[in-house]
Amino acid sequence: MNLILYLFRHSWKLLLLAMVCSLVSGISGAVLVTIIAKAVAGNGSRGDLMWSFFATCLIYVMTMSISQITLMNMTQSGILDLRLKMSYKLLATPLKKLQALGRDGLLVIMTGDINSFVDSFPYIPQVLCNCIVLVSCLSYIGWLSWQLLLFIAVVMTGGMLMFYRAQSLALRKLVVVREHVESLYKYFRNLIDGSKELQLNGERGNLYIGEVITPTAKAFKETYIGAMTAFTWIVNLGTALFYVAIGMLLFVIPAVLNVKAEALATVTLVLLYLIRPVTELMNAIPSARHAAISLAKVQSLDGDLEPRLPKAPHGSPFAANGRMRLDLCGVRHQYVSAEDDATFAVGPLDVSVHEGEILYIVGGNGSGKTTLAMLLLGLYEAEAGTITFNGVPVNAGNIEDYRAHFSAVFADFHIFEEILGVDKADLAERAAHYVKSLDMAHKVKVTNGRFSTLKLSSGQRKRLALVSAYLEDRTIYLFDEWAADQDPRFKRIFYTELLPELKARGKTVIVITHDDAYFAHADRIIKLEDGHLVPMTEPEQPGQSGPTPALHIA
Repeated sequence: MNLILYLFRHSWKLLLLAMVCSLVSGISGAVLVTIIAKAVAGNGSRGDLMWSFFATCLIYVMTMSISQITLMNMTQSGILDLRLKMSYKLLATPLKKLQALGRDGLLVIMTGDINSFVDSFPYIPQVLCNCIVLVSCLSYIGWLSWQLLLFIAVVMTGGMLMFYRAQSLALRKLVVVREHVESLYKYFRNLIDGSKELQLNGERGNLYIGEVITPTAKAFKETYIGAMTAFTWIVNLGTALFYVAIGMLLFVIPAVLNVKAEALATVTLVLLYLIRPVTELMNAIPSARHAAISLAKVQSLDGDLEPRLPKAPHGSPFAANGRMRLDLCGVRHQYVSAEDDATFAVGPLDVSVHEGEILYIVGGNGSGKTTLAMLLLGLYEAEAGTITFNGVPVNAGNIEDYRAHFSAVFADFHIFEEILGVDKADLAERAAHYVKSLDMAHKVKVTNGRFSTLKLSSGQRKRLALVSAYLEDRTIYLFDEWAADQDPRFKRIFYTELLPELKARGKTVIVITHDDAYFAHADRIIKLEDGHLVPMTEPEQPGQSGPTPALHIA
């Protein structure tokens, strides 16, 4: 996608306004040159020429400013649309593709590269040339008349001091812009790090983009426009200072200094010629090459991400006619080991999950437990075999509805400050109940649908993730090594109180665990080894401290 065409296609009215203002500005510049030529030649009334000169100068400044501000609004509106479009596309992209693209690369492209392109214009390579032109012209003026060079130096110095004082307001706005940029970085990092949680809960994902990212992105747009509007006026008034200098050379200097008319005319024309180079120098920004590279990366990512599919108007296709049942039949999946980049295969797997049961998945590191969990959740696609839920095959068309039945706390979980996609009725009371039950009431409060802090220990953060999962109130819960970094007290509470409580509420619970001391609290245990289901050996079977679960392979 060509970003420039994208901006023009979505903002043609603003583009037309900018073009009209640019045309008027160009005509005004031509009129100014005509007035200057007449004044130098002594044609016409000096008083009339003076008033015409300054009136045309005002028109030039106004139309040039409106043109640039309009283009800035058009660009920022297009970038806002692009950011939100890519956010939704990222949410719709399969997890394995996101993992292949890489978190850091995604974040830099979605923030840094887009910003770099917005802040870049193609004329920056002319900066060096313009600097040379400026120095050469000033040297030539000094050769013609040191008095005129001194006058121009005084005017330019005064203009620079005025520019320095005037930019303070714009600089304060830019500080706010920087804060918005940091917020956007954080929110986009949350969007990427929490993609599993947001894909699992599509409503929560859409709300995160709509209620968290969108307001900050809009605030960035408005603050940026405010800051750059101030800079636009400052820069264009600085440009107009050259016209003021020319006016003084024509109408004031001859009455004060004894300067030859030829030198005066020549210096006037040189200053007129310098207006464009100086304007380009004042508007200098990162190079066009940088902008082109950034645009290429944005286009590459846009092509890699999946389009956002419209949500089906009908209800969930997985409505249970009786007890809930989830079946994996001959499912296979390949993955690449994070340790040595070797490729491993999981399956074929035949697994059934029933309503209201507590199912443990056990096995050594690298045995395929997490991959099986991702297959169950619909975050990894089965490369062979079928997954059926309540008798309905899971496919790309109904995967979002399928995921809507799950809530999970992953081993590499991500917590959002905002509690989204849950019933708002009595949210604070329900959240406070779970926070208190997990002994964190002294650390965390729930205010305005947000957790008061995420600055917690690893174990406390995982308990807070459990609170978030509880609030979603889904049909099936999956916990991947939740108790791994909990102290013995909370580990016992998790296995002996929290999981039975979920079961008592009719929930299905899937737990990936190594805690063999609590195997007796499972209804069923399956074991993975090298990507395959294997029987439990005698020493691994549950103890007799509670009801002995039935051990199944499927």
